[in-house]
Amino acid sequence: MSPTYLRLEILRVLRVPQLLSFTVVLPVALFLIFANLFDGARFGGVSATAYTMQSMAAYGSLGAALFSTAAIALERRIGWNRQLRLTPLPPRTYVLVKGLAAWLVTLPGLVLVYLAGAVMGVTMPLWQWAAVAAATWTALLPFVLLGITLGFMGTNESVQAVSTFVLLALSLLGGFWFPIEILPGAVQAAAQVLPSYWLNAVGRAVMGGPGVGWTGLAVLVAWTVVLAAFAAGRYRADARRA
Repeated sequence: MSPTYLRLEILRVLRVPQLLSFTVVLPVALFLIFANLFDGARFGGVSATAYTMQSMAAYGSLGAALFSTAAIALERRIGWNRQLRLTPLPPRTYVLVKGLAAWLVTLPGLVLVYLAGAVMGVTMPLWQWAAVAAATWTALLPFVLLGITLGFMGTNESVQAVSTFVLLALSLLGGFWFPIEILPGAVQAAAQVLPSYWLNAVGRAVMGGPGVGWTGLAVLVAWTVVLAAFAAGRYRADARRA
């Protein structure tokens, strides 16, 4: 691991205003708009405000995980990763730094949405706030790997569009925009094999919603392992072409 390379990568991502607007400002704004839309209602065992807070935190952080790694496609096109292979930087460090930087960049959106939730009346002990954030942040790992995979599979011209489509599809089936329980049973069953469903569920479980159980943990771990293997395979294939 190269701390200098990691720091530079984080700074590079944070200097993209469109990314910050889309993954930090927009989720906070959407939460503030919808926070009291269902005043007094409860969804999935938690208040509507807490439900919306977790959904927008998941939405923003998922977007940050996907879009932070989109630069891989550009770096492949201009030959930057080939240049890095000529340096003493170990090849695996390139992928590791990209993933770790993307994972860390998800934190600002999470923290700001949760702060907005506290302002809007979501009350929990401090340890519970920390547990909600930690559970959600940990559940973002498969999405970081998914972003890396898309970066190695796509082109600079296509990766943004593909990442946006993936974000919207995962958000809809993850129940970010409305309770998934209102959808037909077959759609609900399909949604529960996706990591986005459980990304949303882990935070609510800590807040008092239904637990994720072994099923949720198995889905998240399985997606993490599969995407890690696939991302590694795409990287090796890209290295052979270089």
